[in-house]
Amino acid sequence: MTYHRAADYLAGLVEARILPGLERIAQVLEILGQPHRTYPHILIGGTNGKGSTLALMGSVLLEAGFRTGLYTSPHLSSFEERIRIGNHLLPKKDLPGLVEDVRAAGVSLSYFEFVTAMALLHFARCRVDLAILEVGLGGRWDATNATDPILSVITSVDLDHCQWLGETIEEVAGEKACIMRPQRPVVLGPLNRKTMDLLLIAAEEKEAVPLAAGRDFTVARTSGGLSYKGKKWSMEGLRPALQGRFQDGNAACALASLEWLAGEGFDIPDRAVRRGLETTRWPGRFQVFKGPPRIIVDSAHNPAAMAALVESLGSEPGKTVWLFSALKEKDVTGIIREMQGTGVKVVVVSLDHPRAMDLGDLKVAFEGTGLDVLTETGVSSGFRRAVQESGQAGTVVVAGSVFLAGAVLESLDEVVGD
Repeated sequence: MTYHRAADYLAGLVEARILPGLERIAQVLEILGQPHRTYPHILIGGTNGKGSTLALMGSVLLEAGFRTGLYTSPHLSSFEERIRIGNHLLPKKDLPGLVEDVRAAGVSLSYFEFVTAMALLHFARCRVDLAILEVGLGGRWDATNATDPILSVITSVDLDHCQWLGETIEEVAGEKACIMRPQRPVVLGPLNRKTMDLLLIAAEEKEAVPLAAGRDFTVARTSGGLSYKGKKWSMEGLRPALQGRFQDGNAACALASLEWLAGEGFDIPDRAVRRGLETTRWPGRFQVFKGPPRIIVDSAHNPAAMAALVESLGSEPGKTVWLFSALKEKDVTGIIREMQGTGVKVVVVSLDHPRAMDLGDLKVAFEGTGLDVLTETGVSSGFRRAVQESGQAGTVVVAGSVFLAGAVLESLDEVVGD
């Protein structure tokens, strides 16, 4: 099988195959020889912040000398971003073999189930010291939950993917709590009191061992950087490379997880923590380009993420022009509500994605917001229009979809270099 045939096969695994249950992925993993049982692994769930927390942990573990497998979704530009060893993306030469081996199991899988099996198999073959897996959707029926993590993390709980996870915070929290394991720790990120109580109750019912933000560990922002205090670690002057106030909570989850690993025998010195945080790269998450104009690329795609983005923006100098698009199933009304009172214009564009929201519907959604709405049919032309509208002293903020963020990053040099 060639690389292109393997890529085409993956592209043909449509979401119509999605069905609740872990039986299919468990069956495939059994046929493949239970690859995930050959290395310890961590499972990170949450509405927002999963990828950033994983990236922060992966960077620190790399500095500490560990061979770490990282599984994330979705990707920004290339499929190979989803499966990494440290900073190295999945080699293109390895893709055909992985596709063939998982396909040979003879089990009908969804796209995400198939790719999860590929990642777990690849990590076993690369003999990683540890793997960190990002939950794709919810927790209960997510393919990553067919594994046996030594540690689980829940970064945040908000409404998103309601058609799958439920219409209330209680329902969503219940789905995410299913990544907890008996007698094993679960790191709980900075949550409001009600949500924290729900997850603490769930942890007690599942006999998991909670490590809760605000109780077992804290992070505070000071003029000298971030300070962290856990059960054993106490660090001052930490300077994570990831920008945005919302990253403080993700850093807290990462540090609490790393502290627990250190207590379990993983040698993670102070210098590795500091250097790892300072060198973390996680594109498309409050990624700032100084310009001119200043450009901020973010993947905020639900109301909670947009609220966090707006808080991090603060009072931006000069004109703020949004570049926006979204998928049909998203709470676009809720996202736009968080944007009201920010910026002067919004350029809406259509995405090259089967679930992309119609351009006309996007324009209608912004009516009555006070933002001057402009439309462009493509991402590149829309990005160019936003740059022009902002002027040299302005700021362009890209948000609404991870797919939009990826497309903008691909066209950044072309547009800004004009």
